[in-house]
Amino acid sequence: MPTEDWKSTMTRYPVFTRRTALIAGAAGASAFVKADPSFAQERVPPRTYVLIHGGWYGGWVWRDVVPALRALGHVASAPTMTGVGERKHLIGDTVGLTTNIDDIVNHIEMEGLHDIHLVGWSYGGMVATGVLARMSGRIRSVIYLDAFVPENGKALADYAAPPVRERFLKAAAEKQHITPIPFDAFGVKDARVVEYCIPRLVRQPWLSLTEPVKALQQQPDIPHTYIRCTGYDPSSFATFYERFKSDPRWDTLLLASSHVCMLEHPNETVKLLANAR
Repeated sequence: MPTEDWKSTMTRYPVFTRRTALIAGAAGASAFVKADPSFAQERVPPRTYVLIHGGWYGGWVWRDVVPALRALGHVASAPTMTGVGERKHLIGDTVGLTTNIDDIVNHIEMEGLHDIHLVGWSYGGMVATGVLARMSGRIRSVIYLDAFVPENGKALADYAAPPVRERFLKAAAEKQHITPIPFDAFGVKDARVVEYCIPRLVRQPWLSLTEPVKALQQQPDIPHTYIRCTGYDPSSFATFYERFKSDPRWDTLLLASSHVCMLEHPNETVKLLANAR
């Protein structure tokens, strides 16, 4: 699909406001410089993080963030969901959003995790929303990192512009899994990030992008954070940032990075995650 179709889903990002913090990624680590956690946080008690990757990716995208969080004394895990990454051989017509929610719920249960800071990136925000509905008692906070924040009964396709939504629905009707979005739509310019990611990106199960989420009707009384990446324009995630920046129940932050912030600017990403409420 032409890059322009994907870019048509996006709108311009908002200006800096009093309630937001801008992390200047331009002054941060270069892509693929190992994340240095020494500056990443004020001293806080050890936390537990579960990091949920986006569509077409896998747990591998968190390769710099997980060890950096662990070096700070936190528990951190980044499971790969069914159908992608090292589990790409499990792709099938029954693999959908519910399957991916099950993946994370089962990971949490099998690892015996509690008081979790749940991080959803991109499509991972759809999954995080479903996980929160399933096991809110184990979630300490939710962090949406340049991610979808769906309403109950909505699918990812519902948030796409008409040409993209039509492509998803056509793929669903034909049961054809969906090839990755063009990389330049997300502002990734560093050749090392491109070289690392492109061979690892695989088809996304069509059902995962068209299946509605079962979300809570009311936001639980736990911290919610939305982090918006500003290093590419336009962006489909600006709408969510705009919605939450005036909501006192949400913390909203800006990160100067492409969409693939955890690889492009791992230090800044770790700092935001480690200091979120």
